[in-house]
Amino acid sequence: MSDATDSTEPTGTMPGAPGPAAVLPHALAVMGPLVTWLLRSGVSYGEFVTALKPIFLKAAQQELAHIGARQTDSALSLLSGLHRKDVKALAAVLDEPDPLARLGKPSPASQVVTRWLSSGLPSALPLQGEAPSFEALARAVSTDVHPRSVLQELLRLGVVEEEAGQVSLRQQAFVPDARHVEARQLMSGSVADHLAAGVHNLSSGADKTYLEQSVFADGLSEASARQLELLANTLWQEVLTRMVQAAVPLCAQDEPAGGNQRIRLGMFCYSAPMGVDEKGATGRAPSGNSGNESDNTSEAGQ
Repeated sequence: MSDATDSTEPTGTMPGAPGPAAVLPHALAVMGPLVTWLLRSGVSYGEFVTALKPIFLKAAQQELAHIGARQTDSALSLLSGLHRKDVKALAAVLDEPDPLARLGKPSPASQVVTRWLSSGLPSALPLQGEAPSFEALARAVSTDVHPRSVLQELLRLGVVEEEAGQVSLRQQAFVPDARHVEARQLMSGSVADHLAAGVHNLSSGADKTYLEQSVFADGLSEASARQLELLANTLWQEVLTRMVQAAVPLCAQDEPAGGNQRIRLGMFCYSAPMGVDEKGATGRAPSGNSGNESDNTSEAGQ
């Protein structure tokens, strides 16, 4: 990699982008829950900062490619803020695939549960036999993995139970036990794609905007919040069913022809007591509009 510099190299802020003072407060709000997770998992500030270096370097490389700038040590250092010695030491990272590229196709176990939940099948199925059975469902998803192997994986993750020749779902979603790596992979994949959609929408010159909306309500009792949580779960089951029913034939049509696109549709629901700094004179949390076309959050409340 060349160290030569020229006048086309970026100086840290991309053209048309808001400056650090405009972005950092919002980025720190996003980081709050992540830092809580890190601390609960025994990850210290120093460990996290060190681990961020290759992430910043890889992102800088992608941004330089995006704007057609030269891939030099100087350009990477200026844009990422990393010292030149760090850029040189981490050069091997630049040849590694984008971490987001590893979020691709879900496991056969995940696909089986998703197909199960969206197909109107009962929550308990015979282990073997013709459809409807767990064996037939697993073979419909993949002929490369034996149904017994899929079952063992779902049992390990705590998603299903097996008893007396029957396989039963323990929950109405593919949510592995939080102790397993699969649970962390699901969460990180969903959050990463959610952020990627939002960052794309906030980028100047975006060719299109992705769906990235939410509904917010406050001033609720605990019972009312629970009622809305239950409604959200019901609505998600409807969305899941319709999306899978549409996606299955499209995947079967496009995959043999070399289809190379992926899509993730997610939905989340979270409730918590209102913080002291959230309560205004009217009891409503303050809100505003950034003026960006992607800022299309809906609000409901008293």
